[in-house]
Amino acid sequence: MKRYQYNDLTIEILDEQDYRFGPAGNYFSYKKQYFGIDAQEYPTSKHGIKVWRDDQVIDSCIIIGSGGTTGVHQNSSLLDDEHLLLCCCDTIFCLTLPCLKLEWKTQADPATCFQVFKLQDDYAVHGEFQIVRIDKKGKIKWEFGAADIFVSVDYKEEFKIENDGILLTDFSNTKYKIDFDGRLIWDTYGSYN
Repeated sequence: MKRYQYNDLTIEILDEQDYRFGPAGNYFSYKKQYFGIDAQEYPTSKHGIKVWRDDQVIDSCIIIGSGGTTGVHQNSSLLDDEHLLLCCCDTIFCLTLPCLKLEWKTQADPATCFQVFKLQDDYAVHGEFQIVRIDKKGKIKWEFGAADIFVSVDYKEEFKIENDGILLTDFSNTKYKIDFDGRLIWDTYGSYN
C-alpha cells in the first residue's frame, strides 16, 4: 500500500489482485472503474485508490490494466498537485483529486511501466522496454529504447534522474546516460554523441 496526504485528504493506493468485476465477492465496492487497453478481456493488474477525509472514504476507483504485471511500491505512483499518476501494466493513468476523474491514460511501454517521476514540467516513465517523457496532458514527447530491457540483473538502480540527464542500466548491465530530450550522451560501450 502507498499513502499520500493532499490538503485534508489521505489517498491510499492498494494492490487488489483478488478484485472481481461487480460487487459480488469483493470486500470493498469501488465507485469507478478505469481500464487500460484490453484490460476488460485480459486483466493482469488491479490497483485500488481510496480518498479519505475525516476517517471516511469520500471517493474510490479501481484501475485495471493488461500487459506486464505491476505492483504498488514507492515510485509506481506520483502525486503532482491535484493530479495522481499511477503505473498499471503498460499504461500511465492520470486522475484528478479529490473526485478521481480520469484526465488521461497513455500506453507508455509495450509491456510494463515500472516507475513514474516528475521531470521538469513533465513526467518520466521507466518502462520495461523504453524510457518515455510524457507532458501534463498525457502526450508522449519522446521514447528511448536500448539493446535490452531496463531491468538490472543485480538489482542495482536501473533508472536515476540527475541534474544533467538520466542514468539507465539494462538487463545485460549496459549503462546509458541520456539527456532530457531523450538523446544518448554515452553508454558503457563508449559511443558518445
